[in-house]
Amino acid sequence: MCIHGYKRGGVNILRIHLRQLIKAFVLLLFAVFIFILHESGEIGRFINPDYLYFSQIASVLFLFLFFIQVPRIFTTTEHDHSQCGPWGCTHDDDNGGSFSLQTFISYGIIILPLVTGFLLPYKDFGAAEAQKRGVSYSTYHDHGDLEDHELFPQEKDILEIINEPALYFDNTNFADYLTSITTYPEGFIGKSIELDGFILEDDFHVNSKRTVITRFLVTHCVADAHAAGIVIEDGSSLGIKENSWIRVKGKLDVQKEGEWLIPVIKVDSWKEIDLPLDPYIYP
Repeated sequence: MCIHGYKRGGVNILRIHLRQLIKAFVLLLFAVFIFILHESGEIGRFINPDYLYFSQIASVLFLFLFFIQVPRIFTTTEHDHSQCGPWGCTHDDDNGGSFSLQTFISYGIIILPLVTGFLLPYKDFGAAEAQKRGVSYSTYHDHGDLEDHELFPQEKDILEIINEPALYFDNTNFADYLTSITTYPEGFIGKSIELDGFILEDDFHVNSKRTVITRFLVTHCVADAHAAGIVIEDGSSLGIKENSWIRVKGKLDVQKEGEWLIPVIKVDSWKEIDLPLDPYIYP
């Protein structure tokens, strides 16, 4: 698109550069996309809430860069038409909008997150993703009795958890409780427990398929999410479907497999629940 204005025999041409226009549009879309995620609350499905301010800063930065980019869309060049031939002027073909294959690929890679973010539905991690990444629910060997050696600060916290009459897991204590149980499993034998999670049928061990009530723990963002949980004793006989969310109540016990100690839940009762609004644990 060109707007012509005459000046001293030459012509001032106001041009819209397609590349600069696309760059500005992409910057604006990134700012809008992050804003929408915050406004809808969906941002919590991708990053740890402790880092929300980083994404807010990113949104403002994209918007700032957009306003810097806008003036670059419009440029004025002066052309002398005295050298133009009868078949027109070759400089009219130079509109700053030519694209090479490399340019298309580069823009495609940059735009891909926006296309998927705006057009594809969000899907929370579940059993399939946990199978791919693996799930942790055991410890290599027993560390002995906490009271038999000098306690480190974190071990004092574990001792406090062991002394609790029952363990009721929620999003704030899930990681601490689970770490304590898998670190000193024999200290929790007979302890009452209640927790929510999705069901994973772990068939990593050929001879022993285990039903695990699982949650994803996210340290920074979903890219570093890892699955962890507790084995449900005789879970296959309870009729619980894989990837369903349940609330289970029972008592803790320990199974030994060589040098491995596996905490297990002896189920008293369980019921299926809806997918929680915050399916991930942020330790």
